[in-house]
Amino acid sequence: MTAGSRASLYVDIGPLRETFYTGIPNVIAEICQRLLQEGWLDLYFDLDGKWIDRADVAACLEARSGAGLGTDAGRFRPAAEIRTALAASGALDDTVALYTDHRPPRKLFRREGKLVYDLSMILAPECHPATSVVMYTSDLDQQIACSDVLFPISQSTARDLEWVYGVEPGRIRVALLGNNVDLTLSNRMRALIADRPVEPFLLVLGSIEPRKNAALVLEWLAQQPDVLDSVRVVFAGRQAWGDTFETMVDRFGLRGALDAGRIVFTGFVDERLKAALLVGAVAMLYPSMFEGFGLPLLEAMAVGTPVLSSVSTSMPEVVGGCGYYFDPESVSSLHAAFRRLWADRASGALQALTERAKQRANGFSYDHTYRIIIEGLFPGTSPPG
Repeated sequence: MTAGSRASLYVDIGPLRETFYTGIPNVIAEICQRLLQEGWLDLYFDLDGKWIDRADVAACLEARSGAGLGTDAGRFRPAAEIRTALAASGALDDTVALYTDHRPPRKLFRREGKLVYDLSMILAPECHPATSVVMYTSDLDQQIACSDVLFPISQSTARDLEWVYGVEPGRIRVALLGNNVDLTLSNRMRALIADRPVEPFLLVLGSIEPRKNAALVLEWLAQQPDVLDSVRVVFAGRQAWGDTFETMVDRFGLRGALDAGRIVFTGFVDERLKAALLVGAVAMLYPSMFEGFGLPLLEAMAVGTPVLSSVSTSMPEVVGGCGYYFDPESVSSLHAAFRRLWADRASGALQALTERAKQRANGFSYDHTYRIIIEGLFPGTSPPG
């Protein structure tokens, strides 16, 4: 690509359908925000078979919500008309595509890239509803085979692509996610707390489902009830699937602790409440069995909250040497990690660790994520700007 030339990019933006942008929808919002700033790209957005124009995408990004896309949906043209428009303009044969959700199991454009978040549906199907596993994996091998370039969001996912599907390294460009934590909100919450005494609490942030592994924490509290004399444990996240939180509480004999407020379950929390919980917590406890990246860990590190993290899959890539690790299948390992954190808190060593964690979090950039994707989609070129 030479200076002054233009390119056409078809972008599947399926994750932007969500009403509230967290996790992957936030990732795609960051990518689309940067795409909209590119003057050399003609952009064609496809969301669930609808052709979404730039203005509607921009409105979603501003609201950080896809709710507006469901209003008067009949105003959108079918996404199939994108190819017709590209053919009429003579650009079809040179169009590049980026898939951020499911993609057709056949190639439609000259060069195609696909974001790959994780292969937990393949490697840990017990962590997902059976219907979701079937839907996601039915033609995944074909989706991967017909993608010219794959963008896993961690080295862990890249290794899984090579191992499970035999993807050669030359087709893989690791696009680590970025840190987009709004410290304004966190600092406001910290100012509101100010010098008010806050009883120490651990924050377990994540939906209630098998993959997020809340059961391990509850089993730990059942085996080590003295922990609840030192800290409350707050579970913040929506009830997703699998056993309900209250069912698990009863299974581990913790109903009294829940009724007494030593264990707290908030359900879904918005960004404001999440920020308050993160800055108020003595540490965030993240027991997940399988992650493609681990954005909540990055959020905690960015605001200076220590992390107790599972050592599984991608999470060490995020935390590095700035946290306390445990085996997500071992209660004794979790307890040992907690004891190390508690000892460092008493000695003052925890402060230096959280400062290193802040610095590490600042090194994760969506500008870098975006650059990896653009260079992978348009290899050997020098895009304007």
